[in-house]
Amino acid sequence: MSASGFDAASLDRRYAYLDACPQELFEDVVTLPVGELPERVRWVRRWVDALSRGRLPADDSWPSPAITQPIREALESMGLARFCRDQPDLVTAVMKDVLRSFRKQAAVLREDVHRRLRELEELERLRLEQEEAARARKAKRKPSQVRLDDDALARLRQQAKRDAESLERDADPDLITTWDERARAWAAIADVFGDLGELMGRGWDLARGVLRHAGWIDLMRLRELVETVPQLRDIVRTLGRLQDSSSDTSVAERLFVPVMRIEEERLEIRTPYVPAETRGIERSGDIARMLPSEAMMLGHPELKLLWHARRAERALLTYRVEGIEIERHRVEREALEETEGQRPRPERGPIIAVLDTSGSMHGLPEQVAKALVLEAVRTAHAENRRCFLFAYSGPGDLIEHELDISSEGLGRLLEFLGFSFGGGTDVVGPMNRVLETLRHNDWKKADVMWVSDGEFPVPTQLSRAVGDARDEGTRFHGVRVGSRGGTGLHALCEPVHEFTDWLDVVR
Repeated sequence: MSASGFDAASLDRRYAYLDACPQELFEDVVTLPVGELPERVRWVRRWVDALSRGRLPADDSWPSPAITQPIREALESMGLARFCRDQPDLVTAVMKDVLRSFRKQAAVLREDVHRRLRELEELERLRLEQEEAARARKAKRKPSQVRLDDDALARLRQQAKRDAESLERDADPDLITTWDERARAWAAIADVFGDLGELMGRGWDLARGVLRHAGWIDLMRLRELVETVPQLRDIVRTLGRLQDSSSDTSVAERLFVPVMRIEEERLEIRTPYVPAETRGIERSGDIARMLPSEAMMLGHPELKLLWHARRAERALLTYRVEGIEIERHRVEREALEETEGQRPRPERGPIIAVLDTSGSMHGLPEQVAKALVLEAVRTAHAENRRCFLFAYSGPGDLIEHELDISSEGLGRLLEFLGFSFGGGTDVVGPMNRVLETLRHNDWKKADVMWVSDGEFPVPTQLSRAVGDARDEGTRFHGVRVGSRGGTGLHALCEPVHEFTDWLDVVR
């Protein structure tokens, strides 16, 4: 190509920075009436990346603290950024509202600058008129008309901008109105459920429904118990936590026999909405696919209006694209994991938690027991393990709940943890049901955690059946709560953890 020839590739190079702009926010960024387009793209990219990591970006030097500070203060006051971590859809929704707030704050700043400029011009004009009147009296002539020259106007504009940017500004009320209630709901759920709160994604209706559930207050009390009682935290740590580093073997792996792995399957689907392969040219209003020749009009003061008209009519020349969309599905498979210097070991297996709600457990012992069961549920979810819950009392008093990631499942979990029989004690029925569950393929290698005061007799036949299950690899962990000296739990479980710090509970 000659030196005077047209270089089409230069257009692509000129607008290559647009590749950094998220497609979902492309139109909002292009039409944002502040600064130059490359600055806007860099600003949005910085915010999206920071929110995806669960935090706000470092203080921006562009465009102006007067615009960004009300937005930052609103998001910081709600603690919204932490819920955006690894939530791309939520990041996009938040950024769309942030950009709307950006437009509004920029308009407010322009109005403040314009108002302050009028004030400064009036003061400057009054000063010049007074000086001219003094000179006219001294020269015994009629005062001349005063006009502000270009240098004076430029100086006053700079002063007006500095004054407007130095004004004290409150957190953006629209952002707070839109997101505050949701953020408070997510924070409350996260404080109680921890990682289990991720079961809800960021569903607003579900979060609100959980908070309005009758068992929510009781659940908050259970969570507070675990946070305030040292021995409860120690027991939970012993019963199973994730390893501290990639090279450490967790206590959970030493206590709980692992068997299953959660893996991700990828399914490829060809779709016209993924811009991976160009198939031709068509007319549309999609800015992300427009031809460079259309983008050139944005740099022309008159053709820019034509570009906006063509976009509104969906008449821009754009590439017709097609690509592969990846759908991800989580599946559970049996698998072995090799560890250096150790025998091959399977992934962590399911957990079965059994809760004694008999009359002898009424009051603080039952609250402690339910707090431990809640932590077992949280641990099961954090380690991608299935979890089955039983609550029992006398003969025929038995309820069951399998941890479910649906909205209905969370409601049932709240009902389970809020339920209490308050009758006698019969361990034969619930243990037979546990042993029956262990015979199913999905639960063969589950670990059993039995929480009780231990005040029950254990028939010889039942003890023998538990021993047979233990010989096949099942581990029965007992947690004894209560101030009495029941020994029934020791006949079924090994080891048995004793809870004794009652003074910490009643403080």
